Amino acid sequence: MNRDFSSRRKGRARYLFAGQPSTHQMPYRPTADLRVGGLPTALAATADLDFMDKKNPFFVTDRALHSSGHYIGRNAPLPFGTFTKRPGNTILFDSGGLQFGRNPAQWRGDGSRAWALGFLEAHADEAITLDVPTRVITPGQLPFDSFNAALMATLDNNSYFARHRSADIRFLSVLQGETSADAQAWYDAVKAQPFEGWAFGGSRRTDYIHIAGMMVRLIADGLLTPERNRLHFLGVSSLTHAVMLSALQKALREHLSDDDLLITFDTSTPSTLATMGLVFGYPNISPTSFAMSVLKPPSGHIHHGWETPFPVTSSRIAENLLVSDLCVPAVARQSGWDMLGHEIVINHNHESLLRGIDDANSVMEMPSAWSSKLAPDHIIKAYRALRTMFNHPDPIAHVRRQHANFAKIGGAKEGE
Repeated sequence: MNRDFSSRRKGRARYLFAGQPSTHQMPYRPTADLRVGGLPTALAATADLDFMDKKNPFFVTDRALHSSGHYIGRNAPLPFGTFTKRPGNTILFDSGGLQFGRNPAQWRGDGSRAWALGFLEAHADEAITLDVPTRVITPGQLPFDSFNAALMATLDNNSYFARHRSADIRFLSVLQGETSADAQAWYDAVKAQPFEGWAFGGSRRTDYIHIAGMMVRLIADGLLTPERNRLHFLGVSSLTHAVMLSALQKALREHLSDDDLLITFDTSTPSTLATMGLVFGYPNISPTSFAMSVLKPPSGHIHHGWETPFPVTSSRIAENLLVSDLCVPAVARQSGWDMLGHEIVINHNHESLLRGIDDANSVMEMPSAWSSKLAPDHIIKAYRALRTMFNHPDPIAHVRRQHANFAKIGGAKEGE
C-alpha cells in the first residue's frame, strides 16, 4: 500500500512540489528511450514515478505546482503527464512572471497576457496571476526597471485577466514587496482587483509579523472569505516554515469558522538537490535542530557496478534501490545518474520531504510538555504565537512579543 500524503495532512498547510518538465514527462516516456538495460527492479514501469496517480505503488499526493514559465510561447496542449489535471487532484500553475521578469525580451504586453491566460485556463485547476516579482527589478532595464513599473505592469495584467477570463479556475492574486513599505503599497494597489485567493512573494513572505498584519488587513477589508480562502507562499519549504504556516492555517480556520481555508507553499528543492547529487534523509528534529538531513550518496560513474543497497531509505522507492540502479556511465555527465536515475532521486527527495514535514507538524501538535523536549524553544514559541494570535484583542501585538524568536527563523528583522 502506498503512502497517501493527501489524507495524512488534514488540518495542516500543504507542501506543493514545484516540478520541472522532466518530472511531468518522465513517467510516460518509453523505457527504450531512457535506458538500454531496461528499468531497475524497483520500478515495474516508468509510470511508477507519477506521484499524482492514486494507484502509485510508492506514495501519492493530490496537490502540486507547475509553472507556465517553462513553456512561454507554446500554444499546443501539454502531453499527458504528472501535472495533468485529473479528478481528485489540484494542480496550481504559476504564471511565468518570474521568467518574463528575468528575460524582458520575451515580454509582448497584451500578447504575453493573452498567452499566459490561455495557457493557465487550459492546464490549471488553480493559477497564480501574472505578476512581475519585485526581486527581478533591474534599474535601467526596461520595462521592469523600478518598483512602480513592476506594480503598474502587474495591475495591467490583473485587469486583463479579470476582463478576459472564461474558465472555471481559481486565481490567486500575488502580493509582492522587498520591504514592509513596498509590500503595503503593493497590497493597497492590488486589493481593488481581488481574485479567489492570495499568493505571497517577495522577501516579506517569511516575515511572520508582517504576515500576521496582512491577515488582519485582509480580514478587515473583507478579502479573506470562503470565496477567497486560498493562501499560497512562494518558494518556501523548510520544516520551520511548514509548521509556521500550519499554525497560521489552524488559527485562521478557527477565527473565520472556515475549515476549507487552505495554505499551500512550494519549492523545487527535490529536483534542485538531485541536480547537485544530493538527497534528503530523515528529518533532524531535536531541541537543537529542526531541519531535513541532506546527504551525498555514491553517484559517480565508478559506482555503476555497485550492487549494494542505496544507503538512504527515507522513501518507499529507495527501500529496494541499488546504487547501480541510478549510476549509468556517460562521459559527458558530471554525475553518474542518467535521466531516469535523476528522476528516481527526485521522487525519493519529494517523498522524504513530505515525510519530514509530517513529522515536524506531528511534533508541534503534541502537548507542550512533550514538544518542548523534542523541538527548539524558539520554534515552539513562534508556532504558539501564530496558533493563538486571534485569541488576543490585538493579534499583531501578540505575535510581535515573540519578535526575537521569529528573528531566529528569519521571520523578522531587527529594526523593522
